[in-house]
Amino acid sequence: MPKGKTVKSKPRAPMVAAVSLGCPKNTVDTEVMLGALAVAGCDFSADPASADIIIVNTCGFIKPAAEESASVIGEMAELKRARPEIMLVVAGCLAQKERSALSKSFPEIDLLIGTSSYPKIVDLLQSSASSHFAKTTFIHNHTHPRLLATPPWTAYLKIAEGCSNRCSYCAIPKLRGPFRSRTAASIEREASDLAAIGVRELVLVAQDTTRFGSSDASPGALPELLSRLSGIDGIEWLRVMYAYPDLVDERLAEAIASNPKVCRYIDLPVQHIDNAILKAMNRRGGAAAVKRSISLLRSAVPDISIRSSVIVGFPGETETRFRRLLDFIAEARFDKLGAFTYSPETGTPASSMKNAVPEEIKAARLAAAMELQQKISCEKNRELRGKTLEVLVESVLKPLKSDEKNRVALCCGRSERDAPEIDGVVRFKGNAAPGTFVNVKITRSDEYDLFGKLIV
Repeated sequence: MPKGKTVKSKPRAPMVAAVSLGCPKNTVDTEVMLGALAVAGCDFSADPASADIIIVNTCGFIKPAAEESASVIGEMAELKRARPEIMLVVAGCLAQKERSALSKSFPEIDLLIGTSSYPKIVDLLQSSASSHFAKTTFIHNHTHPRLLATPPWTAYLKIAEGCSNRCSYCAIPKLRGPFRSRTAASIEREASDLAAIGVRELVLVAQDTTRFGSSDASPGALPELLSRLSGIDGIEWLRVMYAYPDLVDERLAEAIASNPKVCRYIDLPVQHIDNAILKAMNRRGGAAAVKRSISLLRSAVPDISIRSSVIVGFPGETETRFRRLLDFIAEARFDKLGAFTYSPETGTPASSMKNAVPEEIKAARLAAAMELQQKISCEKNRELRGKTLEVLVESVLKPLKSDEKNRVALCCGRSERDAPEIDGVVRFKGNAAPGTFVNVKITRSDEYDLFGKLIV
C-alpha cells in the first residue's frame, strides 16, 4: 500500500431477515419485497437476530393466524429492544387490518405497510415514514424482481390479486381490494424468467384462480393460461390452487385431463354442503354447484387428487346440518381436506349473525370431521400401494445403509398429488438429487404420506 494513502472500507450492506406468515400469496409478496431490497444492494440472513432490518409479513385471515402473527411480531420486538438500531417492519394483512392496534401494542415497530404498499419497501425504508397504506389496487407484474423463498425448483405464481366474492365470513376484499387479474402476457413472461433460473414446478395462486381473466360477461381464461404456460421449456408441473366450485367447467377439466404438464390435482375449497349454511356464507352455487364440480372433475380425470377445505361451527350450523356435512365428506372422499372452526372476523356480515355455535361444540365437530377424513385419507393412500408415481425430489433425509459396495439414501419428495407445504410427501429408498424427477414404486402408506423405493 503506498505511503500516505488511506483506503476507505466499503460500507457494509444492510442485512435483511424476513418472516413470511400465512398463505402462498403472502409468500409472493414477501419475495417481491426481498427482490426490491436485493436490487438495492441488501444482503440476507435466515437469522433475524443478525439482521439490520427485520420484515414480518403478517396474516390476519382467521383468529389463529392473527395470533401467530402477533406472537412473531412480539418476538421480533424483543430483538429490537436488545438492539435498538434494528429496523422493524410489519407488513401484510394484519398490518392492513389492525394498524392502530399494532402501533399501540408494539411501539418497537418502525414501519407499518399495507397490502398494496409493499413494492415501495426500499423508498419507505429510506424515508422517515412510519406507515404507508396505499389504495388496494396494486398487483405485481413480471417487471418486479423476486427473490424466491421456496426451494429453487418450485415457485408460486400469483395470477390475480384481491377478491370480489364477498363470502360473509371473510375480510379479504377489505384487506386486499377487489379482484383483478394480471395479463396473461405478464404471467407468461414471469413464468419464463422463473424457468430460466431452474424452477420446474409452478403453483398457480390467487384468491380465486378460476376467475382469472373473467368479467361479468365472459368466462374465465384459466384453461387458456395453462395452455400458454405449458409451452415454456423447463416447466414440468403446473398446479392449480384456490378454485371456486361454481366456476369449474368442462374447459378446465379438459385442460387438467389432456395437458401432460398440468398436475392431476386441484384445490377446491367447498366450505360446507348444507344449502342454508352456504347461503349464509354467501357462497355462490350452493350444494348443487359443489357436487357438480366434483363429478365433472372426476369424470374427466378419474385419478385426479382433490384437496378441499370446510368450516365447522358457522352460525346456524345445527347438529343436523353438521351431520349433513359429515355425510358429504364420506360421500365425496376428498384426497386431502383441511377443516377449520369458524372464527368471527370483525366487520364481516357473519360476525353479527345470531345462533353462534359454542366453542366446545366447534372443537368436537372439528375433531369428528378430521377423524373421518383421516380414515378416508388412509384408504386413499392404501389404494396407491403397488403403483409407480413420478416424484419431485426435495431432500435427502439420511443415509439408510452403507457397506463397501453401495450407499443408499432415504429421500423425500412430492408426487403430482401433493402441493408443497400443505399436503403429504413421498419418502423413498434410493439415491436421487433434490430438484430432479424420479419414479418411485409405492410400497407402504399412512394417513398422510407414502413410502416406496426408487425405480431405476
